[in-house]
Amino acid sequence: MNAAQAMRTVVESSGLTHRQIEARAGRYGGWIGQTLMRPKPGADLLASVAKACGYRLELVPMDGGEPIRIGDDVADVAEGDRITQARALIGRAAALLGGEE
Repeated sequence: MNAAQAMRTVVESSGLTHRQIEARAGRYGGWIGQTLMRPKPGADLLASVAKACGYRLELVPMDGGEPIRIGDDVADVAEGDRITQARALIGRAAALLGGEE
């Protein structure tokens, strides 16, 4: 299974709607649909989707060593994205109120 297939699998098996997943990830506007179309998602993106769907992405050593979690800082990244999205919305609202666009 490649990363794109794994991402689709966690989304399908989560039992959540795309909107619910987006809300959990702090994303909106069809983000999950666009994300699922990526042929080669990176580990951070896969970890973000997995976390929103109730999964955790880990690298597990074949020799039985300690697993390495990927995306433990996903909440920080999502928070930064929410701030960026809020700034963009405020900018658009200000432009509309000022008669610009």
